[in-house]
Amino acid sequence: MSKKLSILFYFICFFGFIVYAYGSQFKNTFENQLLSSIYSEYNNDYLTWEKLPKYNFSNDQTPNLLSNIIIGNYKFDKISEIEREFIHEIVLFLENLAEGKCLNIPDKKQIYIFEEAILKSINFWMTFCNNQNAQNNLESLNTIDNRFTNIKYINTIYYYHSQKDINSLKKIYEEITSNMETLSIFNSKELNVINSIFNSYDLNFPLTDYMQSSTKFNSLSIELDKDYIFRDYEDLIYLQLFQTSTYYFYTGEYKKALALLSYLIKINPDNKDYYFYKKISFLAELSPSIEILELIKNFTPKNKNFNFFKNYLYISTSFELDTNMSELVQLINNANHQTDWINLELAFLIAMEMHFLNDHRGALDFINKCCASYIEKSNDAIHLFKYGILLERNNEIKQAEEIILKSIDISDSAYPYVLNYLAYLWVDNGRKLDLAENMLQKAVKDSNYNDGAILDSLGWLYYKKNNLDLAEKWIYDAYQLEPSEPEIIDHLSQIYYELGRYKESKFLDNKIILFHRDYFKYEEVLSRNENK
Repeated sequence: MSKKLSILFYFICFFGFIVYAYGSQFKNTFENQLLSSIYSEYNNDYLTWEKLPKYNFSNDQTPNLLSNIIIGNYKFDKISEIEREFIHEIVLFLENLAEGKCLNIPDKKQIYIFEEAILKSINFWMTFCNNQNAQNNLESLNTIDNRFTNIKYINTIYYYHSQKDINSLKKIYEEITSNMETLSIFNSKELNVINSIFNSYDLNFPLTDYMQSSTKFNSLSIELDKDYIFRDYEDLIYLQLFQTSTYYFYTGEYKKALALLSYLIKINPDNKDYYFYKKISFLAELSPSIEILELIKNFTPKNKNFNFFKNYLYISTSFELDTNMSELVQLINNANHQTDWINLELAFLIAMEMHFLNDHRGALDFINKCCASYIEKSNDAIHLFKYGILLERNNEIKQAEEIILKSIDISDSAYPYVLNYLAYLWVDNGRKLDLAENMLQKAVKDSNYNDGAILDSLGWLYYKKNNLDLAEKWIYDAYQLEPSEPEIIDHLSQIYYELGRYKESKFLDNKIILFHRDYFKYEEVLSRNENK
């Protein structure tokens, strides 16, 4: 038996054991229906789902169609047109498309702006599918909301590609490549599609440059998504619906997100690994459990690049469940077949979670033990910055400064939040104020004056320099951006007190006392307020 088959056999046996040996312990919940459906659809075993207790859909506020799709029952009753939501129209559209029918989605009132964008995209391609003059319908793509410019571009590009319209493609190519930041509107799958189209016309799309200028995390996503199967406009529709599932999830429409992914698995099995992984990640975020953790662990995709994201998801979910740290450490120790960068990325995910749980010493000890040699030769600005944070929180200030300065030098001061961190460290200790001021002025500018933490740091610097007018200006602006951040509230309170605005100062102190009991300077604020 091959290694791949062995892994798959283990996965089937594992979940079969859970289902048959412990089936009676599964509560009759929607979440457990989802877990079983994931197993079923990944292994084409819907009989297993039949062995589990049935969720009572009569108490379900969502129409039965969605729930039935999620659990693998695709033979659903048609919902009357008046009852249909957009998600139902999508599913019915996909049913028709699979049968070779090119039918538009009805143009009814949409709840979300992304639904309107997807509607325009799909109906444009139905014009194309019906052998009508799609050129006349291109204007509908131009009316897509600017927040979804990626949808407008990728559909237009693919249409011109289908028509071999090189001149129109060149015009769009120039629009996109004139500003590297434009590339950031696309997800990695879209970037690969666009890249392959432009390359077919010998147009040198700067994807490589973008990968080098973006994070390695994004670069790895792009490499992974090269294996996403894309052939024609139908696959383009599937790609956009895949993204739509994400939109649904993050607007709180969880069942719609999961139903769409489930149906995509049925209708586009070539990309099952992507849909399956996305579904697991949604469930892990929505309702982390030991069962979901096991599903993550036993996920065996074809593409090895998935392993990084799988481990990333496994670690983050483990922290949600307060899993034994030794298991996570072992995961890193066993990852020596991967690159140094991947090892460090996963290790820092663990270390920073420990840091956020206030185990600063444990986080630093873990990194030093597992990854000291990697850090020593690392040229990744973000990894060095994270290491600097851990050093600073353990009062190893001199080494922290050296490491963060190295991070700044490597990145050519590209990250405003890194500049802010080091500058604030100096400001808070009353050191190197002139150098800190230069750093913070650049950080403020580079963040488009829109980061409350950075504005606060600059204001606090002027407070340390006894320039109360400038201090008040910048920290008040920070407060407007982040009115619930206790440290900004605290700083503004102190400045108001120095300016003689005692009532305002006391009001801000009371805001911290009432709503921010976990603020690390809470006792100091409490004591100060009593003396006002």
